[in-house]
Amino acid sequence: MSKLSTTVHVYSWVIKAVGAALLLALALTLYFIDVAVLIEAFVGVIIIIYALIRLVPYVKSQKSDLIKTINIIEITLNILIGALFLTVALTSEEGLGQIFGYLVGGVLLARGMVHFYGLSSGNEEGDHVTYFFHIAAIALGTLILYRGFNSEDLVILFIVLALMGTAYLGYDSFNGYNMYRKRKTMSKSDEASKEDQDRPSKGYDMPSDEDRERDHIVS
Repeated sequence: MSKLSTTVHVYSWVIKAVGAALLLALALTLYFIDVAVLIEAFVGVIIIIYALIRLVPYVKSQKSDLIKTINIIEITLNILIGALFLTVALTSEEGLGQIFGYLVGGVLLARGMVHFYGLSSGNEEGDHVTYFFHIAAIALGTLILYRGFNSEDLVILFIVLALMGTAYLGYDSFNGYNMYRKRKTMSKSDEASKEDQDRPSKGYDMPSDEDRERDHIVS
């Protein structure tokens, strides 16, 4: 392990403490300041980035023209929805209201349905992670479309997640600092013991053989 990585490991509790403070500041900001419109912009950015990441690799790897076309249509609609969220967030102070929830629910539901259609046709391969992710997407999208959803609801979710992250990083930072202090204390004790061993003895030295012969002078 290099010196830099060792230093980062020893002082990682500092980074975690800063992260905990930032997450707490985020939670307080979301609670005391009206950021509903910014939340819509944030979700829009997430949708656009996720769509763009999928676009080129999916088009290159998918062999079925039908499945490829369906996914390209879904990706294009996602980009348009994300662009709508960004545009409204930058031009309006009121946001989309309930329309925001319906669009988010539609994006989630469409993602799950398109994924499982690809699996059922045999043109896609799945795994446990993607399976449960898309099941959750269908369930959450259906729930949102059924009961309604707006950016204020998402603010509450972000606050809860931020507070959970603050608690986790704060506890981990506390443990890290505790271990850091223990290592320093042990290191200082070891140095003190070494100094005691290296320090010359204050007692009397035993006489050498030459000194004893000198003392026994024959008169």
